[in-house]
Amino acid sequence: IEQFPNPVVEIYNRWGQLVFRSERYLENWDGTDGEKDLPVGTYYYIIDLGEGVEPMTGPLTLMR
Repeated sequence: IEQFPNPVVEIYNRWGQLVFRSERYLENWDGTDGEKDLPVGTYYYIIDLGEGVEPMTGPLTLMR
C-alpha cells in the first residue's frame, strides 16, 4: 500500500455504515469507531489504491 500515492481504506459494519476511513492510510484501524470499541463481529473493507487499479474488498473479523 505504501507504493501508491493516495490509497483510501474504508471499513463498514454489517449494516453498511462507515466506521473507519483513512486517506493515504496514515493511521491504522484500532477496532473503534473513533470514540468507542466496536463489538466483536464481521466487518467489510474496501481498499482503493487509485485510478487503474481495481479496489480490493473483503470481510474481516474483529476479535477481542
